Amino acid sequence: MNSLKLKETINQIQIGECMQKEIIWNVENQVKSRQKKISRMKKAAVTAAVFALVIGAAIPIRAGIRYLVSDRMENIPDQELAQVRQMIQEQEDVEADSFTREYSKEERTRMQQLEEAYQDGKFPQQTITQTDSSNIQNDSLSYISDKGTFHLPDRTLTDEELLQIIDFNYTRDYALAQGDEAKKARKQRDLEVRRLEKEVKDADGLTEQEAEQAAAQFLKTEFGVSAKEAEVDIFLDQQMYDFAAYHVGFHIQDEGTIYAYGIDLSADDGRLLGTSSASLPKR
Repeated sequence: MNSLKLKETINQIQIGECMQKEIIWNVENQVKSRQKKISRMKKAAVTAAVFALVIGAAIPIRAGIRYLVSDRMENIPDQELAQVRQMIQEQEDVEADSFTREYSKEERTRMQQLEEAYQDGKFPQQTITQTDSSNIQNDSLSYISDKGTFHLPDRTLTDEELLQIIDFNYTRDYALAQGDEAKKARKQRDLEVRRLEKEVKDADGLTEQEAEQAAAQFLKTEFGVSAKEAEVDIFLDQQMYDFAAYHVGFHIQDEGTIYAYGIDLSADDGRLLGTSSASLPKR
């Protein structure tokens, strides 16, 4: 699966744009190693790995699911979560969700607003109706489970219907994150981090503290931004550059916006490898 396909999957589970590069860095090579598996496992493996990394705080952005959403997910019966995973695995030819029509601009705006409300505890009164291809009701929202398709009626979706879509996406991703593929992804990531930490230490490379200090200097010279008020996340990785590198994320809140800056450094000598920046509404 290439970066474009992976981005489509990430967009599908509604993760902010500023997180996507970091997620891809951590997941892409793991996904490649799974491509020989049967097709029905592809989507589950990718989505589970992405979501596991997000909720596992293995990427340099303080995101993931809020407490109220987390509490809602944790109260879903294990049997229901298993049924969701089974549904995904049975979608043999489904690489990504499809839609019977595009969202309107107004629906997209409300979707973003309602996702923020959802994370603050505004949940739908009912779950989305799941059906198969032979049972579609044209005037009703539904998820066609055998096709992986959201059937959107030919009218403006209500807030309740948009919340049902949001809730379905979170529930599905959470279910996958509790499955074997996600557990495997977390375990692999933990083992890889420990290996890299030992490798960098044995080579007398930069410590995390030294990497953070160096990245703060680059933040100032590259973006003109001080790290003084920033939240900082840092992790080691070897997948983007084929050698050990620190990815340092600085997150600065300014009124209603979070500004995220990424600094990549060689773990060997601290040289600058790359930068990135993005902003998103504060949630």
